[in-house]
Amino acid sequence: MDINYFDLSGGICQSSTKTELGLSSKILYWTDSKNIELYNNKGIVKQKGNTLLLNLPDKEPIIAMNEMESDGLYKLIVATKSGKIYVYSESSGSLKLLNKTISGKKVQFVNFLRGVIVATESDEMFYIKDNSNFDIVDCNLKDKAGNIFYPDCITVYKGRVWCSDTSTIYYSALGTYNDFKTENDAGYISDFHTDTADITAIHTYKDYLAIYKKERVYLLSGSNPSDFSVMLFADKGTMATSSIVNVDNKQYFLSNGIFALEQVGELNQIRLGSEISKNIKNEFDNFDTARLKYTKVLHYENKNQTWHFFPYLGNEYYNTIWINDYVNHSWYKREVPQKITTACNFHSYILTADTEGNVYYEDYGTTFNGESISFMWKSPFLSLGNVHHRKLIEEFYFVLDDEYDNKFQCSVYKDYDGKCADDYEHIVSRHFNQLVWAKNDDEDSNDSNCWANIDENVPIWTIGTDVLEKAEICGSCYSVQICVEGSEIDDNCAIIGLQFREIYNDD
Repeated sequence: MDINYFDLSGGICQSSTKTELGLSSKILYWTDSKNIELYNNKGIVKQKGNTLLLNLPDKEPIIAMNEMESDGLYKLIVATKSGKIYVYSESSGSLKLLNKTISGKKVQFVNFLRGVIVATESDEMFYIKDNSNFDIVDCNLKDKAGNIFYPDCITVYKGRVWCSDTSTIYYSALGTYNDFKTENDAGYISDFHTDTADITAIHTYKDYLAIYKKERVYLLSGSNPSDFSVMLFADKGTMATSSIVNVDNKQYFLSNGIFALEQVGELNQIRLGSEISKNIKNEFDNFDTARLKYTKVLHYENKNQTWHFFPYLGNEYYNTIWINDYVNHSWYKREVPQKITTACNFHSYILTADTEGNVYYEDYGTTFNGESISFMWKSPFLSLGNVHHRKLIEEFYFVLDDEYDNKFQCSVYKDYDGKCADDYEHIVSRHFNQLVWAKNDDEDSNDSNCWANIDENVPIWTIGTDVLEKAEICGSCYSVQICVEGSEIDDNCAIIGLQFREIYNDD
């Protein structure tokens, strides 16, 4: 009997037992992984690393970043723990320190017109213009009693700036960021639906403004004060302001799991979608509940992914990043060595920053800024036929993609014992396109022949690479679990299938 697995796209699944997880023959779920992602929607490959984009003059923690773009020119705003604000210009590679400091540590940004609004829990809200001097303008934000306040949340909706303070939401005059007092244009809405709970997040979704509280979400519609209306949508809310992200027709948010508002049907009705985090729900036990409100989620549209930066117990940094492939409905894990403090989208990519004032391009290169990428992938336990019989597996093969070099350690766990591995083997498969042979012009060399440049007028032979690599599975067993791992700089894997051949019951 032969059994093949060519769809490895299941991703990490913690919602099933080890005896049940590997029973599906259509799609292969993963018991665990680290720095592995989907390859061409069906296989698996080592994730790319990161590389240094810039480092600040002073080595201090970066607490917030935001993209600022005008006329196709991208700039990065960087805020540090000491309160400094820098602007990095991608086109010139220059870094400018602004003549403005902040005292707050919970920094919020929102892009509006040709600039960025900045708010913290202890600074008056201000606006950075995207001009040559990066002029700073006060937003003149005051509450209904005329007192300055520091907004809990900010966003932009239908040409206005919206800010929340406890259970009240304020909006600016149309097209302005510093006019919150013009009658019949600017204003506020307070305690709607007699709900006096604090507003925890506000975010534009389709033609609505989603207003989140801890246990509810409301939808505001309308375009001017005369027709603004708020309706209660769902009895499920969020505490994590930065966990909300729009993806296609959905808006994901973090509650007691990850849920979505979604637009469906011919009438474009909004409904609350089902939980998408069920497969990793066990991982929530490892998150720091007290700091879960600082969860950050970014949409990585280039690869149809959302990156989730959860705070873990016993770790104040975002070293572990959970990635959701929303096309294949798969979860996998990324672990970086840097002490990551914040992250943001920038020019369609994802940037991270650390405690040393460094900013990194993510999903780039073959190392973590020079450090090797340690990766690991574990299949589920595969019974390979009748679960009541021990099996002998005469031949087992990795099906490798010949566009990549493959070099990794393989091991096998047996009979649902996930602690003790055996059958260790080193798999190496190098990828070469062409063989070029020529005379060496160096008379002092002892070698009479050498590799020549591909454009030289010498014979060239096209060669192939064996895509099947055999590994041994010794003895008889009820089930097997395949583990792939590597930690050296040149270790890599690109696996597109598993083949078990000549399986016999060992009765």
